[in-house]
Amino acid sequence: MADTTFWTCPPDLEVRGHGDDYTLTLLLPPFPAGTVNFSPHDPKEARHFAENFDTVDEILEELPPASAADSLALETRSDLEIIKVGCWGNVISITDPSLADNIGDCPLLGASNTLRERYPDARIVGSADVHLGGDHTEDTIQLPDGVMLHAEGWLGVEPLEVTGDPQAVVRALAISSEALAQEAIDLDEEPDEIDWRALGRLALGPCDPWGRADLRMSVFRVRHTRGSTLRMEESWFFNQ
Repeated sequence: MADTTFWTCPPDLEVRGHGDDYTLTLLLPPFPAGTVNFSPHDPKEARHFAENFDTVDEILEELPPASAADSLALETRSDLEIIKVGCWGNVISITDPSLADNIGDCPLLGASNTLRERYPDARIVGSADVHLGGDHTEDTIQLPDGVMLHAEGWLGVEPLEVTGDPQAVVRALAISSEALAQEAIDLDEEPDEIDWRALGRLALGPCDPWGRADLRMSVFRVRHTRGSTLRMEESWFFNQ
């Protein structure tokens, strides 16, 4: 295994705090509205996607596959090197701890913008958070026609910074008022009162893979890029 030389802290250093979500999902056309039968996971395509992902410098090791219902346990620094990628036909998903930060770099938005260039026809939905004394969240929805939203900030500490047009996203996806009500989403509330992650689930609809034990994913230990590694050190260890 290659040396993860970008880290300046030891692999057994304990992670302080935790994250519940650091995911990006691409839904490629066609966009189904009814019941979806996911295609079998494609490990070769998953590896290709991981090798070309914004935050990844190199794949160091392929680990046994896991399901989309399995959470990544973040206990030590070495756990931050683990990512999962699922490729099920027109649905591609990745969970990567480097997508979460608490220093305002917005890595989720950066990665989704790169994917937008590679997959201009995709619907892209992402969510990431870090809990270190407070809750820092980042969420994004990007649609093929350029309609998007991005929300980022510290919950309950400062107003979330929202860019784009959430109402336009809802209209473009034809999300009903009943569906919003079921998720307790009221877009007239203050931004830090809105469950942006739940809106992302509605954007994916039946193609939301997360939490499904029947969907397999490839698991990789990676060397993240230098910038991603330094940001993770700042977010998960030094900025406490």
